[in-house]
Amino acid sequence: MKSVDSITPFIDLFWQQCEATPDRVAVVQDDCSWTYRELLSQSCHVADSLRTAGVQPGERVGVCVDRSPIAIASMLGIHLAGAAFVPLDPEYPAERLRFMLDDAKIKTLIGHARYRSLFDANDSTTSSTNSGATLKWVDASDLIRDGISPSFPVRENYFKLTGEQLAYVMYTSGSTGNPKGVLINHAALTTYCEADMEVYRLHADDRTLQFSTLTFDIAIEEIFPPLLCGSCVVVRPLERANSANELSHLIDTLQITAVHLATAYWHQWVDLMVATDSQVPSSLRLMVVTGEKVSVDHYQRWQTICDHDVLWCNAYGPTEATVTATVFVPEADFSAANMPIGKPLPGYSAAIFDKDLNEVAVGETGQLFIGGPALADGYLNRPELTQAAFIERKDSDGETQRWYRTGDIARWMDDGNIDFGGRVDHQIKLGSYRIEPGEIEAALTSISEVKEALVTAETLDGQTTLLAHIGLGADALSANSIDKEASNELTATAAKIAKQLREKLPPYMVPTRFVFVEHFPKTINGKIDRENLPDSSHAVVAREESLVAPQSELQKQLCEIWSSVLQVPQIGIDDDFFLLGGSSLLVTQVVARLKNQLGLELPVRDFFANPTIELAARHIQAMLGDESKTADEATAAIQSQRDRLPVMEAFFLPSGSHDLFAVHYSPPSRQTRRNRAVVLCHAYGHEYARSYRNLQQLAVHLAQQGFDVLRFDYAGTGNSHGNALEASPHVMMKNIRDVSNWMRQRHELDSVSLIGIRLGATLAACSAATGIDQQLLWDPVVCGETFLQSLDELHSETLSNEMRFARPRQSSSIDQAYGTRLNHVIRRQLSQLKLNLSDSQDDPATTLLLSRDYVVPGIDAPQSLINGSVIQMDDEIGWDRPELNESAFSSPGAIRHITKLLVDESDAGCAIEVQS
Repeated sequence: MKSVDSITPFIDLFWQQCEATPDRVAVVQDDCSWTYRELLSQSCHVADSLRTAGVQPGERVGVCVDRSPIAIASMLGIHLAGAAFVPLDPEYPAERLRFMLDDAKIKTLIGHARYRSLFDANDSTTSSTNSGATLKWVDASDLIRDGISPSFPVRENYFKLTGEQLAYVMYTSGSTGNPKGVLINHAALTTYCEADMEVYRLHADDRTLQFSTLTFDIAIEEIFPPLLCGSCVVVRPLERANSANELSHLIDTLQITAVHLATAYWHQWVDLMVATDSQVPSSLRLMVVTGEKVSVDHYQRWQTICDHDVLWCNAYGPTEATVTATVFVPEADFSAANMPIGKPLPGYSAAIFDKDLNEVAVGETGQLFIGGPALADGYLNRPELTQAAFIERKDSDGETQRWYRTGDIARWMDDGNIDFGGRVDHQIKLGSYRIEPGEIEAALTSISEVKEALVTAETLDGQTTLLAHIGLGADALSANSIDKEASNELTATAAKIAKQLREKLPPYMVPTRFVFVEHFPKTINGKIDRENLPDSSHAVVAREESLVAPQSELQKQLCEIWSSVLQVPQIGIDDDFFLLGGSSLLVTQVVARLKNQLGLELPVRDFFANPTIELAARHIQAMLGDESKTADEATAAIQSQRDRLPVMEAFFLPSGSHDLFAVHYSPPSRQTRRNRAVVLCHAYGHEYARSYRNLQQLAVHLAQQGFDVLRFDYAGTGNSHGNALEASPHVMMKNIRDVSNWMRQRHELDSVSLIGIRLGATLAACSAATGIDQQLLWDPVVCGETFLQSLDELHSETLSNEMRFARPRQSSSIDQAYGTRLNHVIRRQLSQLKLNLSDSQDDPATTLLLSRDYVVPGIDAPQSLINGSVIQMDDEIGWDRPELNESAFSSPGAIRHITKLLVDESDAGCAIEVQS
């Protein structure tokens, strides 16, 4: 067996791969694609930035980012700086995150700006941890390099690691009431990656889906081994797919060859494929299932829907053994009652000992131990736990070997495979998470109403959920016998407790059903008598609202489906699926049943947007009932009114690689045409929606005055081709230039006037479009960074607006501001955008049009922005007022001023009579 110090660290093997295949694609997400050279360059830039920030070798650096290429570069860059990374989930409660910061002594943290508030920032650069140390924040978007150096990085310029040094800390649930950090060194990471590549037969043409959150070690499996064989890591897209079977859609459209899934998620995916009569995507060649016991029934269903060769693997491994320790590959006709967990990976060893640490015979049951260089160093700051879990034992040759005590019951089979038998202790396997009930119980007893707490797992119809027994004391339950049906008072108590738990624990650790008692029954030695606790038939659901019964037949059907999936006896139309214990796994089960019972393929994305029975029923009715309606009445108009309207032509206009949707307003047939074209530059995000109608009215009015007017949507917005992540400021400024040139050439004009509103005004002023003799800037954005802050504040306020939503909504993992989807490129370019109105003689005549409540932070007098004219209007718009941010507005004053400015300028030139 190799010694730890003789094993090459992962980062050195990765560097060698980059030198061997610099131009192969290493990581992809949406429209972002990095080669191995680019990923290495980005990683080196992260390392340089961390060293500049003061990170020293051996330190631990926090990483609080979403699945993304920069997340991968951050982990690699942390290694190049000689440090270890610690994944931090932004979905965790702030209290849990603060504990992890303090426990890991994290001084520097890489994060997305939207997660900064989770770490109690006191100013623009630092925050304080519980230990009083200063936390330095490194914004992930600032780590993206716009280009790469033509010269290849030099390895000697970065820290030289050894196998025994720490690679990362992965936190898992802890029995003491707090999560515990598992210490994985570089030798362990390399040992795992090399074994993974061999067993799963990874090759350079693979495309592995990075699907898991970064705080779960499946993410290690998805990212690190593929990067050692020159293959591509495909990061799950930012936006959910509009498909009933989202995972199949991703695999198909992204041509994924390798997928690693938690067992529970794989079970649900199989059920969904069966329900929708679909086959396993043809591109898939490797399917790894891991985390908990696999259902043989589901494997046999998989065989019926898989019509090509797929290497299917059942993987087992605790975090303490670095991701995976054993793998079983069944035959196609496998039909045994239990799915084995297989044999140890290369470089790993396994043993089954009795209570005296003697090896048991084949077929006998004992506790499973894992050995080899892939073992963790132990638990961070938990010497007593490390000593209990990691033991040293002499083998028959007298050599001492280190073993990890898994706490799992197992036995050797005759063919050398290991059969899994369950847990020795009370630890709970929920999905792919190992949960220590003690941590939840500690959080429960910290709540003032709770005197005693016991958490167990409850499995109904194959679905495992958390059940909490709560002792409230005699006074609290004086009016409520546990033999009675749960009252509204106990339901409210359950909801109150669950709400407080969500402030302390991750969502997957919050029980959804509660059994209340006065005091727990005790055995003769004073321990809780689990056998005599009330069963789950006495449980109440943590429902925040009183139950509202379903009204329509569709609502009743949905309630029945939810009740069956969630194992909740009564469902009200206002109940939130996720607050009742629903998860993304269970969503797929609901979608599958909708297909079976209603013949309806509901996209998973639509379910997340409609998480109550009432909303879901309304959405389904809209899907089923509105397709036959026509728009004849809406399009009818009186002929005399048509004669006054401009001639409108909708078309797509080329701009680089994009096609922009545009509408050209020609003057009415009886109107004299002026020798002047006008281009309207829209606002951005929700301000686009607010101002759209007003600019449409302006376009009609100007066309009636004889101007040729063009409105257009920027690339990837509105009806233009592409997606929102293509609409960077640089692209939008190019769109303005291309549209202006098109208008000038199409109508053989010498000049074009630009009218921009909000960000459109700023982009118009910065675009440097040629042939522009006049620009009217209406309430322009002066500072992009301030504009972004405003959008983020509106976004946060809207999600938590209880007037709009029955309950505050949680922000999603997608980087978004109010009304638009962003990425790091757009954020960076927007934050750097400044309104610069120079006084050059070659610049077009510029006029600022300012609404009555227009305010520029830090600028007392907007007139100081420009040496040209400023028009102060009486119209009040309220761009930053939350109560108005979804309201369209009308600005007759702006239309009046703009028309006068354009007409006065145009009257200096000649007019051309339109020929009939």
